[in-house]
Amino acid sequence: MHLEELETRVNKLEVEVQTARDIEAIKKLQNAYSYYLEHWQEEELVELFSHSDEVSVEINDTGLFKGWNDVRECYRWEGHYPAYPDTKKAPPEFLHIMMPIAGIIDLGSDGKTAKGRWYGFVLAAQRKEGVLRSMIACGIWENEFIKEDGLWKILKIFWNDIISSPIEEGWVKTPALLNPKHKDARAPGPNTHFRMYPSGYIFPYHYKNPVTGK
Repeated sequence: MHLEELETRVNKLEVEVQTARDIEAIKKLQNAYSYYLEHWQEEELVELFSHSDEVSVEINDTGLFKGWNDVRECYRWEGHYPAYPDTKKAPPEFLHIMMPIAGIIDLGSDGKTAKGRWYGFVLAAQRKEGVLRSMIACGIWENEFIKEDGLWKILKIFWNDIISSPIEEGWVKTPALLNPKHKDARAPGPNTHFRMYPSGYIFPYHYKNPVTGK
């Protein structure tokens, strides 16, 4: 094997290894976000985000929170704890298990940006109109990430609930029982289209067909 060919193979392998490392780092970042979200650990959540001016969050129809300080405000969702308005700690009966599954991650050609799509499957126990309800929910994340100083961080989050239903009633009878409005709701982003079951809405894919490329 010629030296030039060996160098080409080594360089290709280095790119493949770095790509695998980047994808694993993004998976870990998304999973960490979900674990912190489970206990509504606000400070841990916001430290996962970039401080870029482009950082943003849109959760259902609460509007566009843009900029790091605005993102901090997004996660001060007091409606989760109506029985405990004076404390940031979740009440012991609060449950918000949120599992990212079926993830698809695509790195940008610059190696410093990425997009990812996941289902989020949710089992929850939350107070709705003063009553503790067992909930089942599912939605889709379409998120963007950025690599800063060698570390992957969240740049943009968009979450669209598909169902959010009391377990005893199910999503056919009661497809949507959403959280209360955010205390500081914003205007929606310019491209926001929030739709739930049974609308038939397909949340746009960030990626092309992996076989046809279309």
